[in-house]
Amino acid sequence: MENAFFIMKPPKTFASATQKENFKTRFAEIVSHNERLSNNYNIQFFDTVVKSNYVFNQNGKSMNIMEHLSVAELEDYRILKNSWQQ
Repeated sequence: MENAFFIMKPPKTFASATQKENFKTRFAEIVSHNERLSNNYNIQFFDTVVKSNYVFNQNGKSMNIMEHLSVAELEDYRILKNSWQQ
């Protein structure tokens, strides 16, 4: 097999239970002073083909969390969003 090659699939990266709990805790800290969100949302985690992901729910419906965050909260959330599975 002189010219054989293999396509490497990226490894699946699923979040551990600890990473999910840390995400929930850190997000709760970010929005602790946000009256519109404080204790008024749920985070549901799910696994995709390649990684774990999450969705925010409020009153049983998914919500766009970004429109409920202040500028400072949004920056902290973006950092969390990009680092929670590392």
